[in-house]
Amino acid sequence: MELVNMFTGRGDTDPIGVQGWRERILQVFLYIILVLGTLAYILNVIDLVQSGEVLIALFYTGAYGIILAISLVRQIPYRVRTATLLIITYGLSIQTLTTFGLSSDGRVWMIFFIVLSGILLGLREGLIATFISAITYALIAVALTGGVLPLPSIEDQANSGSSSAWLATGVVLLLTALLIVFAVGVLIRGLQNSLGNLEKSLETEKELSDQLEEDRATLERRTQTLERRMLQLRTASEISGIIVEILDPQELMQRVCDLIRDRFALYYVGVFLLDDSKRYAELATGTGEAGRRMVAEAHRLSVGGASMVGWTTARREARTSSDVDQESIHFNNPHLPLTRSELALPLVRANEVLGALTVQSVDVDAFDTDDITVLQGIASTLANAMENARLFQQLETSLNEIRNLNRSYLNEAWSGVDTEERDLSYTLENILPGQSGDASSLDVPLTLRGEQVIGKISLEADKSNWSQEELEFIDAVSSQAALALESARLLEETQRQVEREQTLNQITNQLARTLDFDTLMQNIVRELGQLPNVSEVSIHVAPPDDVAEQNGDGAASA
Repeated sequence: MELVNMFTGRGDTDPIGVQGWRERILQVFLYIILVLGTLAYILNVIDLVQSGEVLIALFYTGAYGIILAISLVRQIPYRVRTATLLIITYGLSIQTLTTFGLSSDGRVWMIFFIVLSGILLGLREGLIATFISAITYALIAVALTGGVLPLPSIEDQANSGSSSAWLATGVVLLLTALLIVFAVGVLIRGLQNSLGNLEKSLETEKELSDQLEEDRATLERRTQTLERRMLQLRTASEISGIIVEILDPQELMQRVCDLIRDRFALYYVGVFLLDDSKRYAELATGTGEAGRRMVAEAHRLSVGGASMVGWTTARREARTSSDVDQESIHFNNPHLPLTRSELALPLVRANEVLGALTVQSVDVDAFDTDDITVLQGIASTLANAMENARLFQQLETSLNEIRNLNRSYLNEAWSGVDTEERDLSYTLENILPGQSGDASSLDVPLTLRGEQVIGKISLEADKSNWSQEELEFIDAVSSQAALALESARLLEETQRQVEREQTLNQITNQLARTLDFDTLMQNIVRELGQLPNVSEVSIHVAPPDDVAEQNGDGAASA
C-alpha cells in the first residue's frame, strides 16, 4: 500500500516540489529492485559460482548489498543514494558488455543508467550520463574489436538456451520499463497535482482578489464616510465660529444656510420661524434665487399642516423623507422642483420651538442617521444663537435708550448751569521771549463718556504742526478735564440739594413750633428768602371760592 501511495501520490494533503517527486521515484524504484532483483541475484550468483566466476559473483553480491542498504536506510542523503545506484548501474553495464558482448543486456543497463540520471538528477546530469555512456560504449567496442579485451566465448554470446541469461535480461528490461513507466506515471501524477494545485491557487488567488476588492471597496466607503464626518465636524465648528462673530439674526441665518448647503452639497436650505400666533411657520431666509423669491412672497406653512416643516414644528421632532414622491406629508413647492429627499429639523431653545430648519437634496435617500444627528446639533446651536442675537439686540436697544436719556439729562443739567454769575471760560496767555507771534490754534472738545460734548479747549502755539504725542496728551487732558467738570457739577448739584433739604427741614420745624397764622407766614417768608438767588418772596392767601378776586389782603412779604 505504501508503494502504491508513493506512486499515485494519494494521501498527500500538501503540494510537493520536483525534488520530492524525485525522492519518491527513487524510493519506488529501489523497492522494485529489491522485489525483482533478489530472484535474479540468487539465480545469477548460483550460476556464476557453478561456472567458477567467483569474482563476478562477489561483485553482484556487493552491489546487491549496497542496493539493499540504500533502500532500507532512509537517513542516507538523497544524492548519496542516487549516486550509488547510478554507479552500480553503470558498473553493471560495463561488466555485462565486456563479459558477454553485444549479446548481453549491457546496452539496456546503459540506457537504464542514462534514463535514471535524467529523471533523478535532471537534464544536465542526464546529458552528462549520455555522453559518458557513449564514450564508454565506444571504448568497449574499440577494446573488444582491437584485441585489447578478450572476446566473449561462443557459449557466452550464444546464451539463448540459458534460463539464467533470459531471467537476467528480462529483469533488466522489466526494471527499465518499470522505471520509465513509473517515472512517467509519477511525473504525470505530479503534473496533475501541480495543475490541481495551480487551479486551487488560482481559485484562492481569485478569492483573495475578490476579498481584496471587497475590502478595498469597504475601505473606500469607510474613507468616504470618514471624510463626510470630518466635513460635518468642520462645518459644525465653522458654524460655531460664525455664531460667535455675527449678532444680527438675519445675517446669521443666511450665513448658516449657505454654509450648510455648500459644505453638504445640498439643493436647498431654509429657516422657518414661528409667528406671534404660533400658527404659522414663516420663511425667514433661504438659499439661492428660490429662497429669495419665497422670502419676498412671504412664504409660510401651517404648524401641524401637511408639510415636513409643519409636522416638525408641531411635534418638535426631526422628520426625514428618503423620496418625497412617496411621502404623504410633503409640501410640493413649485420653487423647488428638483427636490427628491428632505429633512426637517426643529429649532428648539429652552423647550420652546422657535421654528424649523429644512434641508433638501436632489438625490434619493440622501440623509442617514449621522447626517440627522449632526444637522440636528447645528439646528440646536442655531436656535440658541438666534435667541442670543435677539437678546443682544434688545440689550442694544435698551443701551441706546439709556444713552439718549443720559445725553438729554446732561444737556438739561449743563444748560441749567448759571453762566451769568460765573464766567465758565478760562484763558492762559504765556508768551515766551523770541516767539514770532504766528500761532496755530487747536480746538479739543470736552467730551463726557465719548459722546456728550460740554465744552472745548482752545490752544494756540507758535508752530504749524502738533506732534502725535502732544495730540494724545491733549486728548487725555481733555477727557480728564471733562470728567472733573462733571464731578464738580454733580458736587454743586448735590450741595444745592442738601441746602434745599435743610431749608425744608427748617421750615418744617418752624411750622411745628407755632400755630399763629401771621407768625407762620413770616417764618415761611424768612426761610424762603434765604435761598440762593431769591430776592423777593410773597405769599398770597385767599378763600377757595374767591380766588379770582384776590387783592393782596392777608399777604406777607419779605
